[in-house]
Amino acid sequence: MSFPGLRLRRRGGGGTTAAPAGAPQTVQASASVTFWAYDLTTKQPYQLTAKKVGEGSHCYVYLEDGSSVTLSAVPAIVSQYDSVIYPAMTAAFGAEPNPGVDNDPKVYILLLKIRDGFTSNSSSYVAGFFDPSNEYLVSQYSYSNQREMIYMNVNPQAGIDPQSTDFYGTIAHEFQHMIHWQQKTNLRNVHDDTWLDEGMATVAPTVCGYGPDYGRVATYESAPSHSLTAWDDTIESYGVVYMWSQYLKDQLGAGIFRQMLQNSQTGIASVNAALAASGSSLDFATIFRNWTIANTSGNAVTWAGHPEWSYTSIDTHKGTFNGVYLPGLLDRATLNATTLSALGPWSVGYYAYTTTQPTGTVTWTPKGTGEKASFINSGANGGAGALTYDLAANAATSFTTNGYLIDQNPVGSATTTGDTVVHTSLAAAASVEPAAPAQILAAANAHPLVRSMSAQSGKPQHVCVDSYFREREKALRSQGIRPAFR
Repeated sequence: MSFPGLRLRRRGGGGTTAAPAGAPQTVQASASVTFWAYDLTTKQPYQLTAKKVGEGSHCYVYLEDGSSVTLSAVPAIVSQYDSVIYPAMTAAFGAEPNPGVDNDPKVYILLLKIRDGFTSNSSSYVAGFFDPSNEYLVSQYSYSNQREMIYMNVNPQAGIDPQSTDFYGTIAHEFQHMIHWQQKTNLRNVHDDTWLDEGMATVAPTVCGYGPDYGRVATYESAPSHSLTAWDDTIESYGVVYMWSQYLKDQLGAGIFRQMLQNSQTGIASVNAALAASGSSLDFATIFRNWTIANTSGNAVTWAGHPEWSYTSIDTHKGTFNGVYLPGLLDRATLNATTLSALGPWSVGYYAYTTTQPTGTVTWTPKGTGEKASFINSGANGGAGALTYDLAANAATSFTTNGYLIDQNPVGSATTTGDTVVHTSLAAAASVEPAAPAQILAAANAHPLVRSMSAQSGKPQHVCVDSYFREREKALRSQGIRPAFR
């Protein structure tokens, strides 16, 4: 069986790769259908044609005319979506628009060459996106496809493998955005905070069994003081929200995300409402502080009686994991600092201290309101270490061998006064204008970490631009326009 636009990959001996046993069969390629897509370089919609090449219980797969994938890729995509992604995602996050704007319970997965400006010199590309404007009637928005849709990049120049866990993980990531939009924006008429939406999207592949994402861990370790909640469309933002979401899944299970999406709150208030609904005694601030400690532990260090101070899924220490090199969070900590960096809202700084004597001391004097600190004495208990959760202010704290100060700002404003071991001045964080896709890609292509990871893996790194489409949809809603379904 062959389809126009499907490229057959031949392997050793001239044979063909058969579809996995039990996988759904691709359907006879249909006549071309016209779709609207979006040029991320010009920020303009354009039309393309595509044929239906696959169908499952929960999805249709369409392939852009002129693009190609291997014959076995389509049934594999359908199988993964139907048997893995759909059940795992709806259980963890809730329902997508179903039957949605087109009164059809199946989601369209459009395979195309996304126009993201990718060249052979690029270190990054856009792997896929969900555009909520497709949830509107054509009479409301003339460029709407009036379907539930996920756009997936199959540009071979970017080294994309449509039968890889990375590709399937991107489908899960984008499907989370669709579910998030349905649960918050459409059903409850609220716009959730971008950091929380992207946090759930970055952990979605892990929910489906395609993770963990050590690329995100490496990104976080390159800039661990980046604010959790002050979203700025950088790769550092994706790193920090992934770490927090992975930690939350480890500690509370993926069902906590569904609790967040099924209330009418947004951001931190949504997290607190979900915790209360689940019967937890924790709140966002407590989880934040426990998370800052777990980042030093990974899953390699445990603390007796305190499972909340570790991950169960990921290591954060120096080494290579799933082909990704981690420098190690504490190995990168600033050494013997006497002046600590300012902290943004909901952010943390990590500092290492050494001594040439049997015992050293650290004195931490906070001046900002609400600041907290924890301290690890690595030489205590015969080298097993000891952790002080609430470091006493203005008092000498002893340590042997090495000590690690975890400087925490568990509040929603930046620090504005100094500490000793000392904080410098920083104005309160201002709102950030959402970046255009071309800006996001340009920043990623120029980023040293992205370039390093691209060189290390031998392939470009994918970035997400869904925040741009969320902001674009807000313009429709600001005019009082709403989808014709709930």
